[in-house]
Amino acid sequence: MRILLIIFMLLSQLPASAAGLRVISESNPPFNYENLGQPTGISTDIFLLMADRAGLNLSRQDISIWPWARGYQEIQKKSDVILFSMAKTEARKDLFQWIGPIMPLYGSLIALKKRNIRISDPIKEASLYRFGTIRASASEQYLIRNGMDIKYIYPVHDLKLNAKKLHENRIDVMVANESAAFFTMKQMGYDPADVEVVLRLFSSLLYFAASLDMDPAIVQRLQTALDQLKADGTVDRIISDYR
Repeated sequence: MRILLIIFMLLSQLPASAAGLRVISESNPPFNYENLGQPTGISTDIFLLMADRAGLNLSRQDISIWPWARGYQEIQKKSDVILFSMAKTEARKDLFQWIGPIMPLYGSLIALKKRNIRISDPIKEASLYRFGTIRASASEQYLIRNGMDIKYIYPVHDLKLNAKKLHENRIDVMVANESAAFFTMKQMGYDPADVEVVLRLFSSLLYFAASLDMDPAIVQRLQTALDQLKADGTVDRIISDYR
């Protein structure tokens, strides 16, 4: 009995990664993406520093890069999952525990300049264009929630694929996080000067999301760590490194 008690006490003191915490991200540069086989990006770098300050034994190898829709389903079905980066929207606010904010973001309509596309109301003008989205993204959810017929929406799982489709005229408008879209296109070798923001749909704040049933103490430790990183200027320095 005494041996079992000692084993239990040792297990209870294991770091969060060993105790079953799962960390999932997506390819959404500059916030989170894979470079040379390693997860990196603004949110990734910030999260790893947060985890270290919070006393969690996590490394880049503990972060899984999944398609967004898959990760979004996983955090709602499984316990002890952290998913990032996520816009905290009205539709999502009660689905998760939130750690943040990290930084602001803009959900925008982006098109090739040479197309000279002008949209004032994407819902009313939906039949005129093919809207390329990331499946289950905040931008896609915004369009659907506001009444856009899904037959005008062309979802994919990856921002790079959307950028490729835009430049090949397989979609007319890319619906995406503005910073992520421009960063991704530049990485792919496209000239950012060839595209433009047609319309900003909404502004939001970027967060780390945690499963509803995750231990609130872990969530609070991560929040405290993020607040400290903001206060000492670390977050601003990381953001500037990716500009």
